[in-house]
Amino acid sequence: MGIRQAVPLRRNHLETAKGAPVSDIREITARVFSHADIQSVIDGTCLAVHIPQFIPGLVLETVREKLVEHPDRGGLSQASEFQRIGFAFSEISDEASRDRYYAEARDNIQRMRDLFAPYACPSDVLRLLLEEAWGAGAHLLRLDGRKAFIGICRYQDKNVDLNPHTDALERNLPAESGHSLKAQLSANIYIDIPESGGELELWGVEPTEDEYARLRGERTWGIDRDKAGPPRTVIKPAPGDLLLLNPRQIHAVRPSGDRPRITLSHFIGFHGEDRPLQLWS
Repeated sequence: MGIRQAVPLRRNHLETAKGAPVSDIREITARVFSHADIQSVIDGTCLAVHIPQFIPGLVLETVREKLVEHPDRGGLSQASEFQRIGFAFSEISDEASRDRYYAEARDNIQRMRDLFAPYACPSDVLRLLLEEAWGAGAHLLRLDGRKAFIGICRYQDKNVDLNPHTDALERNLPAESGHSLKAQLSANIYIDIPESGGELELWGVEPTEDEYARLRGERTWGIDRDKAGPPRTVIKPAPGDLLLLNPRQIHAVRPSGDRPRITLSHFIGFHGEDRPLQLWS
């Protein structure tokens, strides 16, 4: 099956849980993407910034078949039903896995560049866009003198439910690191989206770590959907789109009904308006 061409999201692609028109999504182009757009997600004045067709259709046609059956696909360490190319920061659980993450970071960045060649890797384009748009610039996350990987390719296969959850850098840092963020964002670039399912759900609620632990209960990961309640907004992106959102707010992805959902995933750390953004995957 060929790639569906990316098209701008219209009202029939965006809906609240009650079916009302969405006022929570700021739709712009990469050309006008600005410091204020990033700040709006940090401040919570919008749930997500949407850039349609961030990846041109020709690039999608070229790379999709390479990614669908790529031999380097492997299961996440903590949840093998989710696959990825690269090694995620969220997989760090001890010093050995921490060393592995940094040892592989540069090679994993180059691997994604090679996959998109002769075109620019979208993760590199995103890095440049953030550097240009944010007043203090942006760079790779550095911890203990080591630079992070950015640009992991994630797969959510059919019938796999990405339950309501939040993401936080601090969960995978040593307790003595002293590193903390004022806010965390994520930028997802969509390579392929199933015809049925794969919608992103946003609740617009940011629980504290203690509140999140209580919601999670005995689960090792995520929240039961009946505890989360209905989402505030449901979004069905198109292949090639980019969405910038706050992953410390509860979010989820509905199961795919027909084929894997493939994304390039990136986290963005915020330390203040006068500080550079930090990037990792």
